[in-house]
Amino acid sequence: MIPALVRRGFGYGSGMIDPGRQRFLLNIPKNASSYMLDWSNRHGWNSALISNHPDIDELIIILRDPVQRWVSGLAQYIRSYILSVHGPNGPIFPGELITKHDYVMTGESFCSLYNDLTERLLFDVIDAFDDHVWPQHQLIPEVSSNVKKTFFFMDHTFDQSIGSYLGFTPVTDLDRNRGSVNQDTAQVQEFLQQRLLVRPELAARIKKHYRKDYDLISRAFGV
Repeated sequence: MIPALVRRGFGYGSGMIDPGRQRFLLNIPKNASSYMLDWSNRHGWNSALISNHPDIDELIIILRDPVQRWVSGLAQYIRSYILSVHGPNGPIFPGELITKHDYVMTGESFCSLYNDLTERLLFDVIDAFDDHVWPQHQLIPEVSSNVKKTFFFMDHTFDQSIGSYLGFTPVTDLDRNRGSVNQDTAQVQEFLQQRLLVRPELAARIKKHYRKDYDLISRAFGV
């Protein structure tokens, strides 16, 4: 399914490489990827594909709680591809026929039209919408056993821990790509969070579906 993600602009194995070309910061969507791209770029790191740098010494990987990531990622997917269905990344691409049915919708429309059928469809697919909800463990490319893997977890200490480790000075105006900046994304995200509160068994289904991601987090951090 990775080719389906590439179709929408996802670069598998993409990230940032340090000036010495020995450390590679992996891009995993919804895991501070825009934020770290901006921050590392300001310290001389450059965009790259890991496949072009087989001799790196260290692969840096950022992980996130799967339920939090799913809510954030699904809200972004819905805003990007469901509320507005044409261009530049589809599902209706430039040059394809657009009809009266392909009108732009709002986050409010999504919430008001949401029903049991919508919910069943979402939870049947869960992780296959696009790269924003794709399992984290499947987005980590294979590297030589000689390459050190260093993991960071997105929590309240994330900025300080990764900044200190990489020697990055704090910056206040980084691109955080927060859903709250876009009203439609924020509205859908809040709605999905409320659905998980109202139906906690849905959150349990997400956790079960992403059990391999939780296993990875457990191995990486010993929790």
